[in-house]
Amino acid sequence: VYKYASQNIKPVSIGQLLKYRRLPLSAENILDSVTYSQAELPVRLAKRVISFHRLPFIVGTNPHISQVYNRYYEAFDRLHAFAPINDLHSEWVFSRTLEHQTQLLIDVIPEIAQGFLECKQYMPREERTAFINDLIRSRIGLRVIGEQHVALSFQFRDEQKAAEKRPDLRAAKPSSVDDVWVGTIHTKLMPARMMEQCAQMVQNMCEMHYGTAPSYYVDGDINETISYVPSHFEYITCELLKNAFRATVDFSSKSARSSHPPIQITITKGEGYVGVRIRDQGGGISKQNMRNVFEYSWSSLQEADSVDDHGKSGQSMAGMSLQTNLALQQGLGGPIAGLGFGLPMARLYAEYFGGSLDIVSMEGYGCDVFLRLRSI
Repeated sequence: VYKYASQNIKPVSIGQLLKYRRLPLSAENILDSVTYSQAELPVRLAKRVISFHRLPFIVGTNPHISQVYNRYYEAFDRLHAFAPINDLHSEWVFSRTLEHQTQLLIDVIPEIAQGFLECKQYMPREERTAFINDLIRSRIGLRVIGEQHVALSFQFRDEQKAAEKRPDLRAAKPSSVDDVWVGTIHTKLMPARMMEQCAQMVQNMCEMHYGTAPSYYVDGDINETISYVPSHFEYITCELLKNAFRATVDFSSKSARSSHPPIQITITKGEGYVGVRIRDQGGGISKQNMRNVFEYSWSSLQEADSVDDHGKSGQSMAGMSLQTNLALQQGLGGPIAGLGFGLPMARLYAEYFGGSLDIVSMEGYGCDVFLRLRSI
């Protein structure tokens, strides 16, 4: 493990992931991709394993944290055991193993959060935050590399099957709607259309939770397209929209407004990037809370911390454990209420490919949230 952990990792970029954007994929493309995955993933996993070794002993033995450690070690052990791959059969076996190990690491954040909540007296808040930040960044990289290769592997075999049925299409330029995909990357993603879909889903969630919801509209450069990972875009924007919808309804109740002002979603095109602004009239964020808005365990989780201080060990005000609350929040259909991890995780996702996430608040009126994503 220490041998692999001592090696440097290579940053992941959308450009790197789009190396094989000229379809159809070839066997050489797939073997090149698996070589990169074989070289990079064990190093990243080993670094995570070592980071657990460096935790205070009493923290590392917490059952939740220990369980996550075991998952990372198992993933490292399974993947680094493969000999260098130079044929498609071995690549397929590796891809199926990689798919399984990637799935095992999806739900590690709720486990880690619960473990740190139980061990908070043994580790300063700053160190817990740094560990979680590193874990989330690493998790994003591991999933991007792993899921990209698995998707390319399946895509290659689907193309092979299609070519066997229609040999005349083997050399032809692909033209179906699936050809906008390169693994997990959508090369013609329309932010305006994605925002419409996400806003509609969050509006429905808000209706279910509060019995009412504000309207919304999308304007600006609505025909702009980018190359991006749709699941990342959905996660970031759904978290931002949940906050906007919830704040608008809450502020309407507090201020006795007769109706909700609409939420404005504006798409802009800049030099080398695409911007999304979400504007709400939800009362804004106080100056005191603005200092904490991108910290973990703010809002409902902070309440869970205070309850825990009185001896109830990590139970939220809603009666569910922190682990259960976070597991719900990780899904796009998670709760509308803030749980303290949404905004900081959304910012990490935005920054991973060189983007940014900023909030401008006017207390007593509302917020403008600015999401900036690199356009390839």
